[in-house]
Order: sequence, then structure tokens, then C-alpha cells
Amino acid sequence: MLRKFQTEVEAMYSCYSTKHVSADGPITYIVKEEFEVGSNEKDSRAFDVLYNASDLEVLCVCGLFNFRGYLCRHILCVLNQSGMEEIPSHYILSRWRKDVKRSYVLDHSCSGVDIKNPVHRYDDLYKRMVQVVEEGRQSQDRYKVTLQALDEILNKLHLVEDHQV
Repeated sequence: MLRKFQTEVEAMYSCYSTKHVSADGPITYIVKEEFEVGSNEKDSRAFDVLYNASDLEVLCVCGLFNFRGYLCRHILCVLNQSGMEEIPSHYILSRWRKDVKRSYVLDHSCSGVDIKNPVHRYDDLYKRMVQVVEEGRQSQDRYKVTLQALDEILNKLHLVEDHQV
């Protein structure tokens, strides 16, 4: 994972940004990333990055942080241009830290779930919830349906007594 983030840091230098100031709220940056198309040709793509300096929040349309959990070159470019010397701590997820205390280990090799084992139940439910989150975030309608379904699930779970399975 460190290598993937290092690639983003290195690629940050192929980006440049222009600032579009908003009267209120976050600042929008247009970050252009240059890349080679052929041996002598270059092309560029533009990415919108929203930066809220007061909350130290950044959001890029490429969605790398949301999908992979580490900051993209576009956000790093904006933070660098803004004079930020350190990445805000809320963008360093605990799963990437060396000092994290793990309470479980995901076993991706196991195809069956031992429902008597609480760790297996947790892992299976976690994987399924990630799928639900990915589907639910795709639109406002899907988000609303997902919230409603999760509320129904919680209500049903509260009705189940612990000795029933």
C-alpha cells in the first residue's frame, strides 16, 4: 500500500492547479494532470478538487480516497499548493498505520462461513456491508433505499432474542 501512495506522491508533480474562489464555502481547484500518450505526445485531464480550509477537508472527483483509502495526486497537489506541510490526520486511516491494534484478521481464502465463530460472522457481514455501501452511495435514490433497508434490518435485529439463531 505504501508503494501505491508513493506513486501518488510522485505523480503529484505532474499536476498543476488553478484556484476558483467561492464566496462562501469550500474553494474549488481545477487540477490538471499531464500524462504521456505516445513517445512524444502529452495530454491532460482536469479534476475538480473541493478544499475547505477551515475544516481541513478535501474532496476530489476521482474518488480515490473513497475507493482505496489513500489520498490522490490531485488532493496532494492542492494541499501542497495551500502550504499544508502535513496530511490532516483524518486522512490517515487506521488500517494503513503500523501501530494499529487489530482485533481480527480477514481470511479471504475461506469460502464457507463458520457461523459458530464470531470472527467469521463479523468478516462475512463486513464484506457484505461494504458491498451495500458501494451500491448505496451511487445515487440519492439508492442512498435513501439503503438507509431505509438498514433501518428495517436494525429493527428486526432488535426483535430477535440472543438465544435464537
